[in-house]
Amino acid sequence: MKTNKIISLLTLLLCAVGLSSCSDWTEMETVDRNVQKPWEQNPTLWAEYTAALRAYKQSEHFIVYARLFNSPDKASGEQDFMRCLPDSLDIVALTNADGFSDFDREDLAVMREKGTKVLYHLDYAARVEELNDAAKLGACIDKAIASVQAEGLDGFAFTGTPKLGDAAAEAAAKLLIEKFSTAKAEGQLLVFEGNPLFIAADDRIKVDYFILDTEKTEHVQDVKFQVLNATDYAMVPAEKLMLAAEASAPLNDEDRTEHNAIAEMSRRVVSFGPLGGLGVYDIGKDYYHSEMNYLIIRQAIQTLNPSK
Repeated sequence: MKTNKIISLLTLLLCAVGLSSCSDWTEMETVDRNVQKPWEQNPTLWAEYTAALRAYKQSEHFIVYARLFNSPDKASGEQDFMRCLPDSLDIVALTNADGFSDFDREDLAVMREKGTKVLYHLDYAARVEELNDAAKLGACIDKAIASVQAEGLDGFAFTGTPKLGDAAAEAAAKLLIEKFSTAKAEGQLLVFEGNPLFIAADDRIKVDYFILDTEKTEHVQDVKFQVLNATDYAMVPAEKLMLAAEASAPLNDEDRTEHNAIAEMSRRVVSFGPLGGLGVYDIGKDYYHSEMNYLIIRQAIQTLNPSK
């Protein structure tokens, strides 16, 4: 399914919305303040558009993954909700999955129509001091599994930091993989964010995608070294490996020319592999900027999959 067809369908859908509300500019009439969503304006065109999206996501292409801090206690705008993610995004990991709200449940139905996978995100690397024994970590993992089952999410994402010779870190990695891989149902995903060496060699086959912790890396040469370490030393297949980029962050190329990290990293997914795809973080920042991050993500998706 071609991206151009998806864009054309979306354009037609937006035009239908616009024309239905501006039929006569010279006559006074009552304004309907009830906002109609695209699928309410033209259900047939919406169905055709989402069918094209699902077909695209089921085809062979570079995957684009994002983190989203969903449903904060005090929402700052639409950037806090799944419904405003780019339609062509493949996977979103909810970093506030424990706060899954009625808004998220409503948006989840739209994600299903668009074919976007929604994962529970457990940031073990950031919570290692809190989850400092097997009982605490096991209870946290069990809570994540129960939430995925209760809400009908599409799997799990988690982080970790390797510590050579640290028995506690090795045991934690083993427990995370064992519980999540056992709980993962058919069609669900297990994604790891970080250095693949956190996970034991025999367990890496249980992970669907590895997203390298390149989001703070400032030079493409360092990114290349991390890719080689993952593919040659950790033996992660290139098609399962993704690069991470942070929204609004800089990334310097070989000539030390600075680029937007998401835009440049999307090009490196191809030139350093080809690899499996791109992970984008902190996408809620600068949502209303003229070069808003969601627009940059859409451009990255088009860069990675120009003929899809």
